[in-house]
Amino acid sequence: MADHPPRIVVVDDTPASLSLYERSTETLEVELRTFLSPGDALRHLTDADADLVFVDILMREKDGVRFLREMRDLDRHHKTEVVIVTSKDYDQDRALARQWGASEYLLKPLRSQEIRDIIQRHTAARETGADPQAR
Repeated sequence: MADHPPRIVVVDDTPASLSLYERSTETLEVELRTFLSPGDALRHLTDADADLVFVDILMREKDGVRFLREMRDLDRHHKTEVVIVTSKDYDQDRALARQWGASEYLLKPLRSQEIRDIIQRHTAARETGADPQAR
């Protein structure tokens, strides 16, 4: 097992979506990095490892499929697990996501438990035992 908690990266240009990931992972032992900008996320991933990346397809700066292609061009991220998230269910986007190695394709709105389940399915993340309602 790794000597660090699973590293999760989320790329979504909607602040409310990023807040959902932050709340959803409060009870998991993970290192969560969130990015409103796909460009900032790519700069981070150039020098940083990630165990799982969630990326929204519909973003103003750069769509999620283009982000995924550019991420796959980084040597360290050829095989990084990626989950595509979108509010639109287009067959073409599903096909492109599969072609570029996305592990899953999810439709918004996501639920906290769904996010936790996906993280635990693709990483060695464990529950901390903390009650997020106690905060």
